[in-house]
Amino acid sequence: MIHIFTAIECEASPLRHLVNDDISLTVTGVGKVNAAFAVGRTFGPDKTRNDLLNDVVINVGICGSGNLEGMYLVNKITDNASQRDFYPDILRVFDIDEAPLITADDTVTDPADGVLYDMEGSGLFEAANKLISPDRIIILKIVSDKGDTERLTPAIISSLISKYVPDIERVISEVRSGLIAKPDESYDDLYELLHASASMTVQIDELMAFASSLGVDGRALFMEQIEASEDAKINKAKGKEIINRVRSILIS
Repeated sequence: MIHIFTAIECEASPLRHLVNDDISLTVTGVGKVNAAFAVGRTFGPDKTRNDLLNDVVINVGICGSGNLEGMYLVNKITDNASQRDFYPDILRVFDIDEAPLITADDTVTDPADGVLYDMEGSGLFEAANKLISPDRIIILKIVSDKGDTERLTPAIISSLISKYVPDIERVISEVRSGLIAKPDESYDDLYELLHASASMTVQIDELMAFASSLGVDGRALFMEQIEASEDAKINKAKGKEIINRVRSILIS
């Protein structure tokens, strides 16, 4: 299932034709709290990461910037209030320029160059990442202003989103082709060797499926990294390091 989230209705209206049994569209309302609440409401209280191995979150919305123009794939999110950083793991090549995003509590009237600004990104990402791995949280931001938001009307915003609908549809098509289903086989041996927690087993399953889509022997890659470990005994912390090394190798 692909879950599209926008902050306001005029961002959503150009995307409503995409909704079907496999694609949902939710208008969250403006701000981090509303975005996080909408994500939680969409997934419900009883879902686990294992239930959502085949789900993807896509956030589409406008943003400000000092000098950037067009649509960007967000590669880093900074919450302006807490100064916490969040990193989507971009495992697919979408042929879209990337840029960092700063999520603020209010409109930034003097945005810096080379950075995007919104009011929902960090809240949405943090909420989604509790159930969805970061490689399946995609933030697409379309630059609409340089802080002069008073000139933006619903019609202008919808027109701007509409301009990039073909690119958004292409992202959705590529995401759909790479969705990771629950594994056909168990990787109990890897779970045991890496002392994997529940969340670590999900990451292993996803990396094994991603490796398979690349034509790579994922099990051999994991075993190579395990054997290369300098520690005679692998604990959970070392297991996490090995998972991260495998991820880095696969996306390099």
